[in-house]
Amino acid sequence: MRNFIEDYLQNPATAVAEGAAAINKKSWLEHIDDEMVWQQIASPEFRLYEEIIFSPPIEDRSRSNTYPIVA
Repeated sequence: MRNFIEDYLQNPATAVAEGAAAINKKSWLEHIDDEMVWQQIASPEFRLYEEIIFSPPIEDRSRSNTYPIVA
């Protein structure tokens, strides 16, 4: 699974099948700490990432070619 990208570039179907099989073998869901997840969601880094993801593209903004005037 560590070489997923290289494997995917060589044979996408096999790489996806092997990745799905590797995920099904592990019981990773039992080891997730809910408190840590909520701490990560509340972090400033996550908020910044969220803002980047949900903000409209520059091309779609109404004033994309203007700059604010600073006095």
